[in-house]
Formats: sequence, structure tokens, C-alpha cells
Amino acid sequence: MTKYDADVVVVGLGALGSMTLWRLASRGIDVVGIEQFDIANDKGSSFGSTRLFRTACFEHPDLGSMALHARDLYRELEDVSATELLTLTGGVMIGPPKSELIVGTRQAAANAGTIVDELSWKELTERFPVHASTDPSYVGIWDPGAGVVRPEASIRSAVHAAKALGAQVLDRTKVTSIHETTDGVEVRTDDGTIRARSVVVAAGPWVSKLLGEPSLVPIRLLMTWFQSRQGDLNTDQLPVFIRHFNDERTFWGHGQLDGMPIKVGAPDDPTNFSVTDPDTIDRRVSDSDIAVARDVVARYLEGIDPNPVRTSVCMITDSVDRHFVLGPREPGSRVILASGDSGHAFKHATAIGEFLAGSALGEAPSSRHAFVSPSRFQTTA
Repeated sequence: MTKYDADVVVVGLGALGSMTLWRLASRGIDVVGIEQFDIANDKGSSFGSTRLFRTACFEHPDLGSMALHARDLYRELEDVSATELLTLTGGVMIGPPKSELIVGTRQAAANAGTIVDELSWKELTERFPVHASTDPSYVGIWDPGAGVVRPEASIRSAVHAAKALGAQVLDRTKVTSIHETTDGVEVRTDDGTIRARSVVVAAGPWVSKLLGEPSLVPIRLLMTWFQSRQGDLNTDQLPVFIRHFNDERTFWGHGQLDGMPIKVGAPDDPTNFSVTDPDTIDRRVSDSDIAVARDVVARYLEGIDPNPVRTSVCMITDSVDRHFVLGPREPGSRVILASGDSGHAFKHATAIGEFLAGSALGEAPSSRHAFVSPSRFQTTA
């Protein structure tokens, strides 16, 4: 045995990996976390000052209960770290009454037992003048449980808490391969091999390269921040929002927070969302990169200068159906997948970390987690 031998290895300490490390360490598990860059870096998917938090999650009706669990665990991590990680601003979902955004939000709220308020177009535009250009046929749903999570602070807090509980952390260490053996796994790094009973692969856009998973596709996208033309526009005036664009696409954002400008995420236009290689991604920002975001802000958000004051290139990892990919790679496997964030995982990260900790220890998931199981992509002859 080497000094790095452990019960579980967690590869990648971004959103999902850091939380898995913390939840395993909180159970007293001998766990090693490996990160190829610095902790809370800007190379993958888990940075950018804020990520949206919602309890009524239109992407799947069963995500609401996961979000509520995540909220409680974020509060626990805040207590442990003495750091504010989750700020509830409330949030409004805006779209046609029969759109996926509106119908899905209603259903998710009902499934989770959370209370949301329906807003007519008049109520919506009077309450939030920045949305005055909204199509009069649209409606709003106000989710008082929405807000923002701080990704860098959350990752640092989780890793620090895990280390305090005995977890080992190897940063600036690159995993070169992962092999399943008859009685465990071997995780090979540029500094040696670590043997463990199981491994959680939470390497974000690098998961597909490490494991050759065709269902996981790294996507390059741009994050953009803007200024109001009329002074400060904070989250009281512009709380979290997701707004229907067209063809069931959406854009999203929130007002100023923590000294940062207004954040707006453009819809997933091919110009802004493109398949990439995480090792050779182009991190330069061109005029064509910001064109979609600039156009969306100019056309749909009142009083905001459409020229971004800050930009950053980020990555997400899409799954085929845009739902998370969480659990054993195949039945009985000791390789646990933690990927397919599809751009909306950070709000659930603490709860996902708890789920992955259980998966790594062989705990059977409940039936409500079937929609995130990797087995959904497997075919039978």
C-alpha cells in the first residue's frame, strides 16, 4: 500500500467533486481529492462569481426536492465555514403560458411542495421595469426560494471543511488514466498511482476524455456582465430571472451583487455554445462571441448598456438529454460518474455531493433518481 491509498478517490474538485469530498469526509471516509489546477480555479466550469439557485427547477419535475436538500446543505456548509454562500433574492421565470419554462416551473414547484406566485404581464412589468419589453402574451412565475450561489467560495469552503475532517487533497496533480480492477480502482496521476475501493470522476469537461464517454460533450460558452445606464441595478431591482427567448431557448441573469456588474447569460445559440476540447479551448473573446448577448440585452432588457464590461470563457458538459449523469458507470462498477451538468448543476451541488458519496459507498439510489442514472444511455442487444 502507498501513503495515498484510500477508500475513495474524487477526481476533480469543482462544483460536484468538492462537495462529494466534503460529504465523504463528513462520514468519516478515508478520501483523497485530486485537482489538476488550483482549488477554485477558472479553467473549467465552476467559477464566475455567481450561479443561479432555484427551488422550482423547470428542467425536471424531480429536481425541486434535490434543490431543497441542497439549500439545507449549503446552510450547513455556511455554518461550518462562517462564509455566506447562498443568497436568496427571489426569482422570476418569464415566458408563454404553455412554454417548457412556465409549465415545468409550475410542475417542479408542485412536486417539491414549494409556493410560487403567478404574475400577469401587467404585474410582471410594473414590478420589474427592466422587463418592460416582455411580450404581452407572456406570464411570470415568482419563486421566492431562488437566488445565487457563490461558486469559488463554495468550493473553497467545501475543500477546507473536508480537509479539516481528514480528507487528503492533491492539487496541481493531473490524472492520466483510471482503471477498474477486480477489487477496486487504480487512479494514475503524473505523480504516481492511487489505489482505492472506488472513484468518483467529477472532472467536468475532462470526464469524456478520461473515460471515453460519448454521451458527454464539452461545450465552450461565454459569460458576460453589463452596467445599467441609470446607476446601480442590484438584485432587489433585478432579482434572478430566466426568460423565454424562442424555440424553448432561454436567457437568464441577475442584478449587481458583491460589487460585480449585472450578469446576463445569453441563450444557447451555436455562436455562443460550441463543442470544444477542454485542453485546447480558445479562451480569447471576439466580437462574434459577444454578439448574441449584446443583442439580447439591447432588445429585451430596459436601461442596460448592451456592451459588456466583463467577459469570461467558460465550459459546461452537456449530456444527450441535458440531465445530470450521476452514479456507477454501469451496474456494479466502482467508477462513479459525476458529470452532465448541462449548465445548471451548481444549485444542486451539495445534494449531488451527498448522492455521489452514497454511490461511492455502494448505497442504492431511490427510484426518483432514475433520470440521472448513467444506465439510461445503455442499450441492450
